[in-house]
Amino acid sequence: MNAVVYARFSSHRQGEQSIEGQVAEAERFAAAHGLTIVKVYADRAQTGRNDNREQFQLMLSDAAKHAFDALIVWKTDRIGRNKEEIALNKYHLKKNGVKIYYVAEAIPDTPEGIILEAVIEGMAAYYSEQLSQNVRRGLRMCAQKAQSTGGTHLLGYTVDENKKYVIDPQHAPTVRLIFDMYAQGKTIIEIVRELNARGLRTKKGNLFTKNSLHRMMKNKKYIGTYEYNGEVCIENAVPPIVDVETFNKVQELLKYNQAAAAHKKAKVDYLLTEKLFCGKCGTMMVGVCGTSKTKARYHYYMCTLQKKKQCTKKAVRQAWIENLVLEYVIKLVQDEALLEYIAENTYQYYLAQNTDTSYTKSLQKALEETEKAISNLLRAIEAGIFNESTKDRMNELEAQKTDLKAALAAAKLKEDMGLKKEHIVFFLKQFADMDYSDIACQKRLIKTFINSVFVYDDKVVLTFNYSGDRRTMTLKEIDGGLQQGIRIPLYFF
Repeated sequence: MNAVVYARFSSHRQGEQSIEGQVAEAERFAAAHGLTIVKVYADRAQTGRNDNREQFQLMLSDAAKHAFDALIVWKTDRIGRNKEEIALNKYHLKKNGVKIYYVAEAIPDTPEGIILEAVIEGMAAYYSEQLSQNVRRGLRMCAQKAQSTGGTHLLGYTVDENKKYVIDPQHAPTVRLIFDMYAQGKTIIEIVRELNARGLRTKKGNLFTKNSLHRMMKNKKYIGTYEYNGEVCIENAVPPIVDVETFNKVQELLKYNQAAAAHKKAKVDYLLTEKLFCGKCGTMMVGVCGTSKTKARYHYYMCTLQKKKQCTKKAVRQAWIENLVLEYVIKLVQDEALLEYIAENTYQYYLAQNTDTSYTKSLQKALEETEKAISNLLRAIEAGIFNESTKDRMNELEAQKTDLKAALAAAKLKEDMGLKKEHIVFFLKQFADMDYSDIACQKRLIKTFINSVFVYDDKVVLTFNYSGDRRTMTLKEIDGGLQQGIRIPLYFF
């Protein structure tokens, strides 16, 4: 099986060796599991709190082209530390037939493993938030002084040695032109075309786009007000470029135009995507939208083969089937005895997958080899062999030693402490007190607990992720009675 490696280190940990260390462990993992690494994607000094990373996006693009079969990452948080981003990225990878392997987290490929993975994702989000609090504290201190907090600076401003905003005489006239044209009634597209036609460019020298203009026209720094994250607001803290009257007129026009655009396109979430299957042919059912003669919009799930006229299964109403599934999932999470059973099964799977100490031993061996290399290099230095290459190699080995010691400490801590059953119980029981009308809550319920839903002409079969089976159920297995499910009469409409 062809595999690729994705590695990154965050901007708060300035160590190139973090990348090399992750790749080295991925290579050991691949060798142990019969995988062939064909490419490595690496983002250096990139945060994991969003997935706007160049190499990460390239990896997703290559996955869509079916360029590889498996992805090897260090831990779940390499994919992202936000639950929604992790879920979306894994969905895209799974959709393109890519299997994900985690080097430092053993997650079984079972229904229990899905629950375990959700627990680990939650813990990753917690640690990410802890880390970001420290970063935000430093940024907040800069904001309270009306200083730049880093990142791409606003068009029309530069930052002096004290991190204070000062007007950029080269680009400030462009800012005034943008605000004046929008206030006069020109559209964003018209303004972009005018700017690019005049040869005007962004601060980075690129062509203007409608997205860049939307963001900048909402920024109050242009009228002298410094705002940060809804926590800091200091008036007259920045030299203004645009007059208040023009700025306020632009804000009113932006609100009006955005409200009109939002009315035209309303996003619809199909909660059972990749979970719902046709009871006639076993093919996945997908969300579709239709319009009646009265222009009313209706949302359905339709068999993908029915769309090609190769299956006769009728479409089912989205609201009906989703409400039906949610009803039974909610009953499940409110059953304490059943949650205890699920937690015990999940924990036993975790123990079975995490008793192997080969990973810790491989780290220990790598550390010993690194320390030996350092000793050899020190002997060479003592013998009078010292140049720029020797210095670079010593720095590289010392960085490698630091990273390996950190990884070894984390691995030993995991072996000593690890995930407790209480962690899983706590995670599962939180579902009992959630707001079931919230769409984000509904998504989590279905993702965590639903294995598959089969819709027949006369019944619906639900299978849950505590069954003990290793994959999504197939129609043949369902019809053959190999998997017990909850059967509900189908209501005709």
